[in-house]
Amino acid sequence: MRSKAVWGVVLAGCVAVTAAGCTKAVAGQPFAGPSAAPAPSQSPSAAAPSPTGSSVTVATMHVTLQQGMQYTSDGCVSDGSAVCVARMQDLRSASAEPGFTAPSAKRPYGWSTGTDAPQCVTPSGPGSPATGSTVVESGYAPIGSKKAEYARWQVTCTDATQNGQVRMWWLPTSKILVTEYGSSPDLDARIDAVLATATFG
Repeated sequence: MRSKAVWGVVLAGCVAVTAAGCTKAVAGQPFAGPSAAPAPSQSPSAAAPSPTGSSVTVATMHVTLQQGMQYTSDGCVSDGSAVCVARMQDLRSASAEPGFTAPSAKRPYGWSTGTDAPQCVTPSGPGSPATGSTVVESGYAPIGSKKAEYARWQVTCTDATQNGQVRMWWLPTSKILVTEYGSSPDLDARIDAVLATATFG
């Protein structure tokens, strides 16, 4: 597990930065990116913390969590002492609202659906404001049998100890957004394993 510096990453925001030439297909691995904190209208389907290793339903998606993980009412997936290593959101209602910005691998803070200033995320919650976000990898990656729009961003924060990477999966038809904060090889493998269990219906 990495330190707070590696766990720290950015939440919501809209900043125009160009990342040309970063798009490529991601074969066989569901690499995800960051997610913004849900607005009140973006509440996930599950309402209570889930037991370790349990099944979770978000909109039409059903996944099984890894040992040590829990899903909470705000859409966070906790892992050990880290309260929000990832977020799974049902954006069906939010996507119908005026001003909704769809997640996209083509913009710097593409995991964000809001217009508030982005914040970095620490193992214990929101951190300092973000100062930059660059797409370093993008393409498509699986969530169960579906292919999701995927991206990974390198994020910098006002507090440099919170710098890190964010991964995102976006299913535009299902309106499901999955984001991972503080990407590391170990966490990537755990989140990938959760998403590999996904079924829909």
